[in-house]
Amino acid sequence: MARRWAPWPFWACPPPRPSRSNFNIVSGGFTIGSGYGTGTGQLDATFVDLVTPQSFSLSLGQTQSFLFGRVTLNETCINPSLFCGGLAGLLTNETNNLDVVASLTFTSPLAQVVQVVAATGAFTGPVNDFLENIPGVRITDFFIDFAPVTVNFGVGGTFVVDIGDMYFATNGSITNGANVTLTAVPVPEPASLALFGAGLLGLGMVRRHAARRAALA
Repeated sequence: MARRWAPWPFWACPPPRPSRSNFNIVSGGFTIGSGYGTGTGQLDATFVDLVTPQSFSLSLGQTQSFLFGRVTLNETCINPSLFCGGLAGLLTNETNNLDVVASLTFTSPLAQVVQVVAATGAFTGPVNDFLENIPGVRITDFFIDFAPVTVNFGVGGTFVVDIGDMYFATNGSITNGANVTLTAVPVPEPASLALFGAGLLGLGMVRRHAARRAALA
């Protein structure tokens, strides 16, 4: 007597979890506050965006690094300070409205503009002073410090965007980078699960039909 064959239930075989996630970045750059410029009461600093469109694929735990931007501190003395023009220097304030936000526009694995907000600060007084000539001494005059941002996508997928910090102790330029790290791989969505189950069910029906034909032969 031929042995009856029953297909293995598709719910007992979970679909394979994707091992990589694809990323696509189309643009990025700085958004800055009104406190930057060359006018009275503004901090003389310039911002240049260096992000280029790019695509890459990451496995769990992998990181993609690329250039983000360049900041140049031109200010020689930060007001309000008696060292920056005497009494006149006390009447202006170059430490306000120094907001900085770094943005990256993704089209994959999700369509979203990811914004990374920085903590910023400027300390009054000369930027290039005699203390900088002492070996081992580095006094920060202006800083931009970004907090990493975790982004959710798909079902259970996450990645982290981290922008490089900038600390200025003298005049000059600092170029920073960006890191994108895949921290969790998404699971298949319900529609994908249904397709996978339907495929297994169809395969089971084909095998069962073949088994019947073999038994009748």
